Amino acid sequence: MALPTKSSSFDLGLGTWSLSSQEEGYRRQARYRGVGKKLPEYKAVVVGATGVGKSALAIQLNHQCFVEDHDPTIQDSYWKEMALDHEGCILNVLDTAGQATHRALRDQCVANGDGVLGVFALDDPSSLVQLQQMRASWDPHHTQPVVLVGNKCDLVTTVGDAHAAATALAESWGAPFVETSAKTRQGVEEAFTLLIREIQRVREIRVEEARAGSGGRRTRHLKARCHCGCSVA
Repeated sequence: MALPTKSSSFDLGLGTWSLSSQEEGYRRQARYRGVGKKLPEYKAVVVGATGVGKSALAIQLNHQCFVEDHDPTIQDSYWKEMALDHEGCILNVLDTAGQATHRALRDQCVANGDGVLGVFALDDPSSLVQLQQMRASWDPHHTQPVVLVGNKCDLVTTVGDAHAAATALAESWGAPFVETSAKTRQGVEEAFTLLIREIQRVREIRVEEARAGSGGRRTRHLKARCHCGCSVA
């Protein structure tokens, strides 16, 4: 079933994808809906080990259905208009490969994204370890927000060691942690919405820091000169 759509001119050095004309038309309508208002766009990168349900989460978010069998992903892109605080936004979900052989492609996606959804399976503790290893391979200056997602909660009847380990890991990363089920849709919308809010929060902090920095430079410049223009200490 060809559900995924490719992002428009997203070049990672390993190939360029073109968005279908139907998807381009959708984006134009969403972008200029209302009085020509452009909706904000956010790029969410979904990472995690093979088989944890990354593609199932993306498909459930976009198509409200559960795909039991899915070919291993190399790179898929989905576009979704989201309602957030009575306003809309466009979410571009980049579904990445879990295989180690595609590490370079995955890391480039992370570097180009606005935020990361780190997914592991609650019924497979080893997938959390693999996610930690992926996180360790990212650029040490990585500043994009991360949301930790424990998928397949429908397969776990009790809170076990995987939940406790994930809670501790999320705390060490300074990241929110949410449990999801791509099969029942539990927590799916919440996970992606939470990531959008984290992206917005980080952007607001950066804007405030930039304003404070430029304001500080102006203040120092004014203090360095008296009213006649000569320099003072």
